[in-house]
Amino acid sequence: MNEQQFNAVLALTNDERYQHFVSKVADWQQLWGVRTKDGWLIPVTPEGVEYFPLWPHPEYAQRVADENWPGHEAEQLDYELLISGGLDKLGNDNIKVAIFPNMAWQCILSDARQLLSDLRIEAQQYE
Repeated sequence: MNEQQFNAVLALTNDERYQHFVSKVADWQQLWGVRTKDGWLIPVTPEGVEYFPLWPHPEYAQRVADENWPGHEAEQLDYELLISGGLDKLGNDNIKVAIFPNMAWQCILSDARQLLSDLRIEAQQYE
């Protein structure tokens, strides 16, 4: 990915990045979070809502994390595990998913089950 493409995608609106994320993840069946040796990054909003940030590509995850959460490393998540139960578990635990935060840490906080539904619908186009 070149710098121009990287910046152009991060400059999309939150809704556009959400759609980009769903499209790419459903097609590539890859997604990325960030973690330290102690575990996955799960920040909390000022209102007390826990959320799990996700990106469609490791370069986005790493560079955004470097800017906002130094010391975290991009790591691929198991797509099949997330689809087959991981997103349901996040939903059961009342943990939202932060879809594709940008450098300013702006993103859509989605219900995990809504993301699961959107990914399943989008994946039908690639079968």
